[in-house]
Amino acid sequence: MHTSSSIVVATVLAVSPLACDAPQSDTSEGDASSGGDASSGGDSTGDEPLPQCHAVNVDVASCDPAVATFSLDSTNPWYPLVPGAIVELAGEGEGDEAGIAVTVRREVLSETRTILGVQTHVLRHETRFDGVLHEVALNFYVEATDGTVCYFGEDVEFYDDMGTFENTDGTWRAGEDGALPGVIMPAMPAVGDAYYQENAPGIALDQGRITADDLTTEIDGQSYPTIQIVDTNPIDDEEPCEDEEKRYAMGIGEVKDTVLEVVSFTP
Repeated sequence: MHTSSSIVVATVLAVSPLACDAPQSDTSEGDASSGGDASSGGDSTGDEPLPQCHAVNVDVASCDPAVATFSLDSTNPWYPLVPGAIVELAGEGEGDEAGIAVTVRREVLSETRTILGVQTHVLRHETRFDGVLHEVALNFYVEATDGTVCYFGEDVEFYDDMGTFENTDGTWRAGEDGALPGVIMPAMPAVGDAYYQENAPGIALDQGRITADDLTTEIDGQSYPTIQIVDTNPIDDEEPCEDEEKRYAMGIGEVKDTVLEVVSFTP
């Protein structure tokens, strides 16, 4: 049984779970031979480079099932994948969401999902606006044996202001429609690291770059070393390449997502 600890934070994140809480059995989706060549940092066709907000320097081959090996063990302290762990965040929206109370719940589920022949963890991400369900996503992450945390896709559901299902925009899966695994956290993150977090041409191409590694997050009087990663999206319809600041605390994971801050953590 997990206990939730209240958090006072100087740096924070947001994440969320999917509409159905019931665990699912492992579902096999494709095999290693069904996807494109994940060793390339560009388009899976090799014909054109991917749109980008900045050059990348972290080799995506770390997440290529053709050359990398993976484990459900969690050793990367910056992005722990421990079933049962929950982080909750909250804050007031900005821009079109100004004045709206935004809450996020991030939970690593006990279920797994098999993609390109690789068994991945499932992280459930749920976002609510003024208590009304806005987004639910199942994110598929797994750690390579070199410590890199890889991103194999996500199932996304968006809901309207009344909480009624609207669409599945942003859903992608490595091995489908040219999508390849991305890097959600390097094995040994360092300032200047830059990479594609998502590699689904035309759907999701978020990039990350590490801009600070000397920050701290205070939780219940204890200080946690913290790094800062700036996310950008080169194919965003409204604000392409706008910087979105996120922070990750050692042993906890994401603790800041723009205006959202941690309010509880269950290890």
